[in-house]
Amino acid sequence: MIKNGRPYTVNNLFGREAIDDDLLDSLEPGIQKTVVEWIRENIYPRKTVLLGHTSYGLKHYLQNDIKIYLTNNQFKDAMMKAGYYPTDPDELNWHYCISAKSPIFKKEPMA
Repeated sequence: MIKNGRPYTVNNLFGREAIDDDLLDSLEPGIQKTVVEWIRENIYPRKTVLLGHTSYGLKHYLQNDIKIYLTNNQFKDAMMKAGYYPTDPDELNWHYCISAKSPIFKKEPMA
């Protein structure tokens, strides 16, 4: 979900509620800049949603490529800062209107 203009993730695991409210702002400014620049260089927009890739999976491409770990919520925040908004903010793992021809998909995701 989006709360006060920022992502806020609530996950129900094994009957327990887990909250991920970490934001990109919790990281050093240089890391924030690197992450947003990486998104802008590696993910291209399109008009329709790309199914099969979510915020959770996309963050693993980033982590594998530039060795920066983000929580799912931090990655969602970074995507919003880069201008990408979820097609359904109530989903746990967000989908975006991004191109399958983006450079990110020529990279290997982290296993």
